[in-house]
Amino acid sequence: MSAWRPDRAAQSSYAPGDPRSSYRGTALGVATAVIGVVLVVAGFLSSYLVVRDLYADPFAGYDPPFDAIAGVLLLALSFRIRDRTAVAWLFTVIAPALTVPIALLSPNAFSILSAVASTGLVVILYPYREGFYRGAATGPQATQLLVIVTALMTLLLGMVGARWLGSQYQAAGPGTGIRGWTEALYFTVSTISTNGSNYIPLTDTARWFTVILILLGVGTFLSAVVVLFLPFLEARLERIAERLERAQMEDLSGHAIVCGASTAARAVADSFRDAGVPALVLAPETALIDLLRADGYRTYLGDPSSEAVLTASGIERARALVAADDSDAENLLTVITARGMAPQLRIVAVASSPNAIGKLLKAGATEAISLVAVAARLVTAAALENPRTPPGGPTPSH
Repeated sequence: MSAWRPDRAAQSSYAPGDPRSSYRGTALGVATAVIGVVLVVAGFLSSYLVVRDLYADPFAGYDPPFDAIAGVLLLALSFRIRDRTAVAWLFTVIAPALTVPIALLSPNAFSILSAVASTGLVVILYPYREGFYRGAATGPQATQLLVIVTALMTLLLGMVGARWLGSQYQAAGPGTGIRGWTEALYFTVSTISTNGSNYIPLTDTARWFTVILILLGVGTFLSAVVVLFLPFLEARLERIAERLERAQMEDLSGHAIVCGASTAARAVADSFRDAGVPALVLAPETALIDLLRADGYRTYLGDPSSEAVLTASGIERARALVAADDSDAENLLTVITARGMAPQLRIVAVASSPNAIGKLLKAGATEAISLVAVAARLVTAAALENPRTPPGGPTPSH
């Protein structure tokens, strides 16, 4: 059996363009979420219900909620599983690592169900392992999931420790100690979130445990908050930026549209700016758009030959359009699209090859200019021009 490699997309059980790939990815994500819910329910039921274990064990009457933690992990992974990211596949093995040991040490109906369900999920996902080709096994996605896993492990550590040392804490209200997993969960969350808890440690062991939990938990808690909410904040900021960009596009009038991110396009945009004419540069590459924006150009990300992009750039209000891409074929498509949308618009096409001038004119360009031909004429004129008369008059002859 060949070793699994996340980057072997071509050898996956279904190609990225296969219509069935979206269904399978969604189905695997749903299966992961369902098994996660099963584990969460089994974990809480095993904590609240008195279920006889198959044999006496160290956890008798004290079953840690490993199943519930594993279920929460699978719920978090289900979105990445649906997207078929490589790192999601790697992290699914954590669920059996949490549930199987508990099923062996403290076997009852719920722990065995959780172990079988989590192991079954890995069995279900294994045939599709080569389909998890998106992203890398390391990087930002792995860091995000690692932070989530660390937060869950810290939560589990706090709950188990609080439950184990519950008698060494004094409650501020009625009752003594930390009793049950609900109180352990409350103690852990209130401690790592720096809100403070109602439980006072009475022994050095309890004090040391609280200190360790704070040191480990606060950083993990803050990191998890950032990891979970930063994508939502970024998405919100992107939507705001898109609305501002659309508003700016709607305010443009009498402007020139420069299509392409070539050196010629930048030079044309500079010339328009020097002439006091607002110019908008269209380019399909995000990296090029970012560079142009950093240099002070007004830009719009999109394919210049797309009707939707030209409409968004205000082609009906523009005074001119310049097709200045490095590719004559791209310029030809842009000219055809723009002429079909704006029959009266002045369109100037920049040709990389002199042979493309005729095609661009036939496609609808008002003018087509070959930079090579223009540069050749200027060089020739400079070479044949008579030397200028020096400031002091003609040089005397001898």
